[in-house]
Amino acid sequence: MGFLFVNPMKKLSISLLLLLLSICGYAQPSENYYKPIDGKKEAALKAALHDVIAPHTKISYNGLWEAYENVDYLDNTNSSGQHQVFDYYSDQVFYFPGNGSAVSGMNREHVVPKSWWGGGTGVAVGSDLLQVLPSESKANGAKNNYPLGIVAKPSFSNGRMKAGDDSNGKKVFEPCDEYKGDFARIYFYVATCYPDANWQETNNSVVVALKKEAYPTLKAEFIDMLLEWNAKDTVSTWEITRMERAYNQQGNRNPFVDYPELANYIWGDKKTEEFDLATAVLHHIDVDDPDPDPDPDPDPDPDPDIEHGDTLLIETFAECESGNSYNSSGASKTWIGNDNIVSVTAVYEAGGAIKMGTGSKAGSIQTRTIDFEGGTLIVEADIKGWSSIEGLLEISIPDCGSQQASYTATMNDAFEKVSLTFEDVPANPSVIYTTTSKRCFIDEIRVIKAKTQEDPDGIATIADDSFALSRTSATGIYSITGQRIDTIDRSGLYIINGRKIFVKK
Repeated sequence: MGFLFVNPMKKLSISLLLLLLSICGYAQPSENYYKPIDGKKEAALKAALHDVIAPHTKISYNGLWEAYENVDYLDNTNSSGQHQVFDYYSDQVFYFPGNGSAVSGMNREHVVPKSWWGGGTGVAVGSDLLQVLPSESKANGAKNNYPLGIVAKPSFSNGRMKAGDDSNGKKVFEPCDEYKGDFARIYFYVATCYPDANWQETNNSVVVALKKEAYPTLKAEFIDMLLEWNAKDTVSTWEITRMERAYNQQGNRNPFVDYPELANYIWGDKKTEEFDLATAVLHHIDVDDPDPDPDPDPDPDPDPDIEHGDTLLIETFAECESGNSYNSSGASKTWIGNDNIVSVTAVYEAGGAIKMGTGSKAGSIQTRTIDFEGGTLIVEADIKGWSSIEGLLEISIPDCGSQQASYTATMNDAFEKVSLTFEDVPANPSVIYTTTSKRCFIDEIRVIKAKTQEDPDGIATIADDSFALSRTSATGIYSITGQRIDTIDRSGLYIINGRKIFVKK
């Protein structure tokens, strides 16, 4: 029987994962769990799988948060000992409260949208741990009820996911490359476990990817893409871990995580072949192997660690849920600031972001005093303009001067990151952001300690031209959210050959 360890650093370290699994005592399904599917093919194979996975303990929708604490936790803890939540949709850091209650700023997100079946959360598919995941609320809202697809024109993008129009102008949701296979396998699971749900043809002009029928259930226009994602983004240790934990909670498994090739026997190029359990490769974790052979080119952990000692301040404006949204006009609600932002002028809530300025008045925000011994700081903001306004954001640090960053993104476009480096910053500074073109939106700000020779644990800053000659030989270039990239087209944080680097263009 084969053992697969793909992308071991994608979500959890192998050593931690093996420890968790050995403690919890789960590593693979029982010998007879999949016996009913042996020798089946195509529609009969799908029907047999349904009979295996459909019987399970239904967790109530209100009980999901308590279940998540046993399923979606990472080893990282805060100063109170609360475990970090793993989030497929965002790289924001949240922690479970430890009492089974909801995590502030997060939602229970249905991978296959609940509006598609019209049955709410009272039916089993509406609270199934294998398809309802914890999600940062703004990302959840942007995903909306869209099907999986390739975004050509994003209206929302945060590094983990995009939402917007595909090349045909249809609304779709696209996870980052590291999770495309995870989401495809969840679609396969839902299509197999719930073929008789009340799937609609469309939902508010959005194409529903499933159809109420025993086979194939998945609509033809989605099958090839999902099979491609299943093949390219192979099963990871985190995916197995999450399924095993969910199995412990509700008593069924996602067979497309255990045997991802099942999808080809049901919908793909092996539909005419019988599935043979004796020769099939079970994707599981071998707790008896003390030294597993990891992927020789593992993806870096996309869960950001730059906050652990390097990021001195981060503000997401997640509390700014009222007022007009950041991609539409509407009534404004004044924002008065918070513990991170101690002074504001003409600032308004904008659906998870802030709008700075009015048609006649520039807006500004000032951060709290930042605990910093002095030196070099990297100051970043995710920003876009209002309507057709494109302009400049002025960022200043008292006793250190000011700089301006240009931006071109407007209301209907995705936010773009601007990043400035300040040298000779005095100790314990604050940072002031001022819009020079009046109205603009800011989604997130970050103040980051740059690396120096005296402080090797910070983030290195290099000029783009000094990196140009070595770029062709650099085999591991990733965005800070863990996506492998080919070119660096703007200033910002990157992971280059395993090191956090700030590229200054």
